[in-house]
Amino acid sequence: MNDIQELSVDVTAEDGWVTVTVAVGDAVSSAVVERVGDPAIAKNVPIGTRKAANLRMLVNDEAARLRPGPGRFARGSYKVAVVHDSVTYRLRPKSPDTSRLTRDGVRLGDFELKSDGSVSVDWFEENRDSVTPTDAAIGYALATAFGTGAQFFLLMLFDVVGAAGPD
Repeated sequence: MNDIQELSVDVTAEDGWVTVTVAVGDAVSSAVVERVGDPAIAKNVPIGTRKAANLRMLVNDEAARLRPGPGRFARGSYKVAVVHDSVTYRLRPKSPDTSRLTRDGVRLGDFELKSDGSVSVDWFEENRDSVTPTDAAIGYALATAFGTGAQFFLLMLFDVVGAAGPD
């Protein structure tokens, strides 16, 4: 995406619905993540669930296969995979606050969901020119729907033990 500075992103996040439209020049891509059915709502997940059976994703109005991890104790369990047009995208936690987006194993950028609900991204300089509007739409949609980052297991364990200890 040579003109990445001219990226226009429109994100709509409502209860159970995330829509992202990305425009770069004349190229426009969209990604939608939707909660379907009546799952138990997980308050720590912006879209409300990580259960694949209760989620649907469209990329440029075509169905994509969405596979979120369960988001439990291991940091890797917070990853989300998407297959669209035989391309595999992964958003995986990199730090407590950021997650890295890859396309078929190629690093594209690091996303962070801010406390105000906005998403920021740092694109990798070496791959910046290969980022497409579809890549950006998918990254923004996943970060908005599932959040970014994850604590290290040991830090979570210390928090749990500390909370259960005597006052």
